Amino acid sequence: MFLSFFRTIRTIYFGHNLVMWLVILILPIATSVFMVDVFSAEILQHIPIGVIKQDRSQLADELEEGFRANPVVDVAMVCSDFSECEHAVVKGELQAFVLLPYDLERRALRFETPVIPVYSSGQNYLTNSFATKEIRTVISSIGANLFTKGMNDPVKVSLQSVGNSTGNYQGFLGMGLVTAIFHLACILAAVYMFSLPFRDHRVREYLAAAGGSRAILGLATIIPLGIIQSMAMVGVYAYTHRFMAPMTLDEFIITASGQVAMVFACNGAGAAFVAITGNMRFGTSVAGVIAGPAFAFAGQTFPIMAMPFAVRCFAFCLPLTHVLKVQSSMLLGEAGKAHAWESIVILMFMALFWHLLATRLFFIRWKVAAKREKEWSLQAVNILGEAVKE
Repeated sequence: MFLSFFRTIRTIYFGHNLVMWLVILILPIATSVFMVDVFSAEILQHIPIGVIKQDRSQLADELEEGFRANPVVDVAMVCSDFSECEHAVVKGELQAFVLLPYDLERRALRFETPVIPVYSSGQNYLTNSFATKEIRTVISSIGANLFTKGMNDPVKVSLQSVGNSTGNYQGFLGMGLVTAIFHLACILAAVYMFSLPFRDHRVREYLAAAGGSRAILGLATIIPLGIIQSMAMVGVYAYTHRFMAPMTLDEFIITASGQVAMVFACNGAGAAFVAITGNMRFGTSVAGVIAGPAFAFAGQTFPIMAMPFAVRCFAFCLPLTHVLKVQSSMLLGEAGKAHAWESIVILMFMALFWHLLATRLFFIRWKVAAKREKEWSLQAVNILGEAVKE
């Protein structure tokens, strides 16, 4: 069995097929490094924010109403304490929250210029920029309306970050872009690898190398592909982290686990597309339509909770969405690790589902294709186009 397994690997991966290595290894690495080196940094609405009302005053009520009336931000949660809002930011339920401190109105009436802290997630920079800008506008306008013109700055705003306090926007988004490139590359590579025997009519050859076992043929195709692309992705990620957002060893291990799970989930999805369509062209088209725009729906630049329900469902089905949650959770320190493992479990279930579906369908397709190739090999065609038995 082991001899057949390694013989099949040699037949598939070391058959002097440059295009195969170009698809599964060279292109994703070269494109990722290129995009990281040249990458450089519209209006959002209904950005979910939280409010902590420690002060029970007219000014605090006016500020809350101002937030609710603003079309850009949406008061999705009124928290009882700081930890509740902070936990919601870690989970991705809020993009920012405002703390209305004790004695807010009293300090303003005494001309002491109270400071209102605004905490953002520090991850979705574009989203947070719009949110904090609108929060500033609401606070400034209401403060100016409530008090005398003698106060040039009746209420000040202090912006602080809950996570990613040292990382920059280009670095954080660059990490997501690298992952998105591999997300698409892993699906396309699986489509290419599993459709190649059908396109070149080599199913019998591959089955012969596997000792006639379809199980060995499937394992010998998917396992090396997953290992190769996992190593490539983790390697590129480690390379980019040298100058973007350094992590501790345990954070890197968690992130790498999520990336490996994503690679196998994408490989399984690509294999399933071929098993369903039975054609490289159709399989590639399906992969491109689904995985091509995945980055736009993964919540990296626009919060998923602000998307329509159908789009949120589509985003949940994308492995990219969950692996980006793993990566972003690492920027939140210890608080984000528990949520990272939840996303990794989802990715593992995705990988299991797609591989089981692909295996079931390929067992049928390989059998039919091998039978058809055998029938073709027993026929020759003369100059008049008549089939003649050999």
